[in-house]
Amino acid sequence: MNRIVVTKLEHHQTEYLAYLVLDENRKLQELQVFEPEENTLLDHIYVGYVEKIVPNIHAAFVRIADGQKCYLPLNDVKNPVYTRKLSKKEALCEGDELLVQVVKDAVKTKDPVVSTKLVVHGHYCFLSTENTCLGVSKKLSQEESKRLSALLENTCKDHEAEGYGLVFRTNAGAVLETELCEDIELVQKEYRALKKTGTHQNAGDLVYRNLPGYLARLKAENFEKTDLVLTDGQDLYQEICAYLPHLVEEKKVQLYRDDAVSLSTLYHLRGNMQELLSSKVWLDSGANIIIESLETLTVIDVNSGKNRSRREEALFAINVEAAKEIARQLRLRNISGMILVDFINLKKKEQQQKLISVIREELQKDSVPANFIDITRLGLVELTRKKVYKSLREILS
Repeated sequence: MNRIVVTKLEHHQTEYLAYLVLDENRKLQELQVFEPEENTLLDHIYVGYVEKIVPNIHAAFVRIADGQKCYLPLNDVKNPVYTRKLSKKEALCEGDELLVQVVKDAVKTKDPVVSTKLVVHGHYCFLSTENTCLGVSKKLSQEESKRLSALLENTCKDHEAEGYGLVFRTNAGAVLETELCEDIELVQKEYRALKKTGTHQNAGDLVYRNLPGYLARLKAENFEKTDLVLTDGQDLYQEICAYLPHLVEEKKVQLYRDDAVSLSTLYHLRGNMQELLSSKVWLDSGANIIIESLETLTVIDVNSGKNRSRREEALFAINVEAAKEIARQLRLRNISGMILVDFINLKKKEQQQKLISVIREELQKDSVPANFIDITRLGLVELTRKKVYKSLREILS
């Protein structure tokens, strides 16, 4: 069973929040570092004022709270919820006011990115205005998928008229219908409330404040695979108990108290962080991988290192070991965008196909969409991973 650890972390005199997921062997599988809440606008919903539309870059610039300028890609303007429409034209116009959600925080000189596709998160489901489809996670069994699809049809009869779709997460499997219905009702109420509130607000006003990042992440977890949520912060413990009371009922949340050994020390957080900020990662076999993140892509090189064997089977074993570690490093470092991997050359086509299967299987473990794309003509493996959060290096630099 997995274990989740939530603890405060100080780095360069700034306090962050670390969210760790450890497997049954207590090996770190996922790490997310959250910035202080005042530094992030992620998932907040505002009444945005369309200041300028720039057709050449197919984007608009929208002002939100405190005059913050945001970038709105025009291809993201789907089913917009207008609070004030100046023109009779359906298309977005300068001077319009509409609800926008921050999907990317500002990075360096880049403005925050917003979208008109609003998302409201529940514990077992999420509501989205991107389309009016009802769906369930592809990771659920056919039987569960059928059951949950029927439940959605019965509880979301007005979804098309109201302009939203709703999707059940993987953690909805095997959950009682009464709990699922309560969750659906909650996100529906929040969506209706923010639409109603938005029409009475001024441009730039905050309409919906998302939960703190770590709580939103906790809400989406599959607790059938988790035995305990551990935190050493009294305030964090109380917040978790208040927002996720079912964890208290199931005795899956615990306040850690030990003045001699902190949670950070117990789970080697600082040591892990240092390793994750290094470009070289050593493998158990003596081989290593080098990770170099550039502005537009990440390049990863697999080296045999101390393992000097030239046998085809040994090289294949190194590549498999590296593939598993690379998928883990993508999660831990929160690397996104295009990723090129230079594995040790394999001559046998059969071994190449086996390696691709391993890569795909390991990427499936990621909660963020990550995909194998192709092997280039130069023999590089091309991967992509969706940008949802800043990378670990971006947050801590």
